[in-house]
Amino acid sequence: MKKYIALCLLVGLSLTANATIYECFRGGETVYTNKSGSNCRAMEVGKLGSYSPAKVKSSYDDSYLSSSSSSSSKSSGGIVRTSRSGTSSERVQPEIQSQRDSSRAGILKQELANEQQALSLAQKNLADGKAANKDAATIAALEGAIRDRQENITALQKEISRM
Repeated sequence: MKKYIALCLLVGLSLTANATIYECFRGGETVYTNKSGSNCRAMEVGKLGSYSPAKVKSSYDDSYLSSSSSSSSKSSGGIVRTSRSGTSSERVQPEIQSQRDSSRAGILKQELANEQQALSLAQKNLADGKAANKDAATIAALEGAIRDRQENITALQKEISRM
């Protein structure tokens, strides 16, 4: 904890001052300081307290973006890109979206079946634990596992109903 506080203090001070920070190893401990010594190495912290985001290069062709009145183009992946007066939006073709929705529904149904199986197993484990007179902590953990599965099932059923 002392190391963490010392590091935070040094970082906080370095926001106002520009100094080299050294990482030193003394008596099996790591110490951070602004004074060089034996068993110390200068740390490359970089400029602190400033942020300049790097320009992100787009992974798709954005040549469809133009300030012309209206245009539309298709690209790979079933995405239709449109541009109106310098604004752009992306729309997935209806048949592609239908395929995605169907795939999503299948995944959710499979997850629901998995959770129902896990719930049955958790209920069996609880019954076995009670029959074997397990301690209260074990029974509580088994009951917690059942509640978790029931919550997962409820969440999956809610998600499926929204489709």
